[in-house]
Amino acid sequence: MFVGISAYNHESAVALVNSDGELIDYCKEESLSRIKGDKTFPKRSLEKLFKDNKLNHQYINKFIFYERPLSAFLHPLKVASKNLPTSIPLMTNQFRNFKKSSLICFMDLSKTYPGSENKLIYSDHHLSHTLTCLAYSDITSDVCSIVVDGFGDRSTASIHSVVSPEDIKELWNLEYPFSLGLFYSAITDFLGFAINEGEYKVMGLAAFGNPKSEFINVLEKLIYWDEKSKSLKSDMKYFKYHTSITDSYSKELVSLLGTPRNPFNQLLPDQPDFQRYADIAKAAQYVTEKLLRKIFEYGYEITGSKNFFFSGGVAMNSVSLKGLAELPFVNKIIVPPSPGDAGAAIGAAYYGFIKNNSDLKPIKKPSLFPSISNFDKQVNQASKIISTNFDVIAEGKEEALNYCAKLINQGEIIGTVIGNSETGPRALGNRSLICDGKNHEAVKYLNTVIKNRSPFRPTAPVMTLDTAKKYYKLNDALIESYGSMTATCDCLKNSEALQFPVTHIDGTARLQIANQGSFIFSLLSLVSQYNIEILANSSLNISGDPTCFDFIDGLLVCTNSSLEYLLTDYGLLRKKI
Repeated sequence: MFVGISAYNHESAVALVNSDGELIDYCKEESLSRIKGDKTFPKRSLEKLFKDNKLNHQYINKFIFYERPLSAFLHPLKVASKNLPTSIPLMTNQFRNFKKSSLICFMDLSKTYPGSENKLIYSDHHLSHTLTCLAYSDITSDVCSIVVDGFGDRSTASIHSVVSPEDIKELWNLEYPFSLGLFYSAITDFLGFAINEGEYKVMGLAAFGNPKSEFINVLEKLIYWDEKSKSLKSDMKYFKYHTSITDSYSKELVSLLGTPRNPFNQLLPDQPDFQRYADIAKAAQYVTEKLLRKIFEYGYEITGSKNFFFSGGVAMNSVSLKGLAELPFVNKIIVPPSPGDAGAAIGAAYYGFIKNNSDLKPIKKPSLFPSISNFDKQVNQASKIISTNFDVIAEGKEEALNYCAKLINQGEIIGTVIGNSETGPRALGNRSLICDGKNHEAVKYLNTVIKNRSPFRPTAPVMTLDTAKKYYKLNDALIESYGSMTATCDCLKNSEALQFPVTHIDGTARLQIANQGSFIFSLLSLVSQYNIEILANSSLNISGDPTCFDFIDGLLVCTNSSLEYLLTDYGLLRKKI
């Protein structure tokens, strides 16, 4: 058994891979702590993993941490030392808080499971990302792996050649502080959204921006591809993430872009400054996509591979994938369902598996739903909540699903807590809010009332492959990504999909093609009797909270929101009014 661990930087998570190369469990710490983006040592997740799988640490061959802590700690200090005296507060803070950094993974593991620290090994940060891609890919050789994130170990972007699972070579890397991920995060911060959480809001806002905005020329001068050195460069005077504890951008950026948005004021399309912020978001998105194309072009140049892995936090930029897949040399792009740091725990676990096998067994492609859910125990724990706050209106899977289809046809919204939770950040049906994807009123109510989200943020459509082909311009290079809601696509020309409430203002949709055998595929089959072929799908949570993880979380979301119906393995529940 091999346990991968990611922690201390962004979302903490653990993954369990067995000796046959199969991912058998996965859990993010935020799912249990209910602290969004929880980056602490994942003690709760480890305990759950061992308990659910009836293991103790003696059964584990190796614990694998997803990065090399000393490099990750020292490299920012090295950069900061070149920016004295401005960076003194950052350096002081770094030393004061080393006990909250990844340097203490060894100690935290020792305190949690004494003796297990002797089994701890470390993987390179970007190699962990690459191996996460490898786990979800049917292609295991002649692949160019591109990782782009904020910062990991010493690098912010890299290109690896994947000759085979045990032969992966780094051919190029971009060293901190130059970082496409941190550039996008600085713009996210400028636009009043939380770093490491609000970047997807910038993507949604960008669709409202002017594609010929003057801000595009402005931002292109701040971060650019240097053809001579084959590297990305930044004008660091406009950024402070490398010198400051609190600030990601400088007053020079403010002088270029104008007043930053107050994060405590809601952003609405009818506000005077909305268009300026949308134009800045559009410019940031344009520059990001342009630079990603440059990195992919260079990756192809030095590897000759037409199949690509793409991971790291920037790979969650689903809008960029559409353009990357259209590059003439691209045959396939594989993006794992959780391409960020939380998902890198999976790659770390596979690093241990590969290192431990002299005669390597094939990696078994993981499920999108590997987490284990102790449903029966949770029902017993929540029996009082159920009897007090809910009526059971349908029991048994078949009866409950048929009832749900009928309700969806009537314009109702259904919350789902079915089976295991999804691996990635996108809700794929098991932890979702679902309604008729063509019902404008239902989609609006789901988005702005139940979830309390900003009106400029789109809701995703889910459908079968045959339906998707009717309305959307699909790219075969991204077909796996559509299954995990990782990439956007354009509506077909003159398609009625342009009028769907799940289509964004720019004529795109981040669609999900339902996989056969999944719960959402079964539901689509049932609603088809009412001539419903598209469902709107959003994560089961209230804006600002982590996605619902288990049955009890689902009950609490329903109780504390205006959601009325909850479909569970227990049956279909209706909240008492």
